[in-house]
Amino acid sequence: MSDDTQNRNMRLAKILSDFSRHDEIEIAILLRLLVNSNVTNAELAKILKFKDGNSVSYRTRSMQNEGIIDRYTIIPNWKKIGLGTEFVILAEAENEEQLLEIEKTHVLMADEYYSKVGDVVLTPTLSGFVVLQDVYHCFGDKTMAIIIGRASSDQDAAVYCKNYLTSQYPKIKTSLLINKYRTISDFIIDERSIKRLKKFFLEGNATEPIDLLEDLSRRS
Repeated sequence: MSDDTQNRNMRLAKILSDFSRHDEIEIAILLRLLVNSNVTNAELAKILKFKDGNSVSYRTRSMQNEGIIDRYTIIPNWKKIGLGTEFVILAEAENEEQLLEIEKTHVLMADEYYSKVGDVVLTPTLSGFVVLQDVYHCFGDKTMAIIIGRASSDQDAAVYCKNYLTSQYPKIKTSLLINKYRTISDFIIDERSIKRLKKFFLEGNATEPIDLLEDLSRRS
């Protein structure tokens, strides 16, 4: 990590610590782990200018015990394992009672799936499969569920949305969104994506919006 990057990281930690009961060192450790959870205590100590990794280890254990750090994980390259389509489905219900009934059905189905199959929800389609990443049940200006997942193709995402979901929950209205690129991922700005998109937009290769989106989708 460059000095400039570390300075930015510490400035962010200072701002966040003003609204948290945790100090900027703990916030800085958390921010760094968000970028790369595989970083060692010794590396963190060097970044934070500590003598050794013991102080970092103490603080990370403390945050683990408090539940601030819930788990360490990886971010797979889903495209390389055959899940090239990232999608969001908005499933809208007519009212809260209807959404609660849908939520009840979903919870019971998820519990049965977990007990009999596993903890990653995979749904086969005729030509591929869909894997669910996040499912949220939301109340507010609109009553809806938000389903985020990966599919083996755009068509498989559409089949899951228009056929599978409507057969399981016939009273919902669904809208399918296919994600083509992202600039912020899991709270962190994607530097490589920003550089690529900045270059693309400054080149002025596309004059029509539809051409721009098609070009971006080919590059992503």
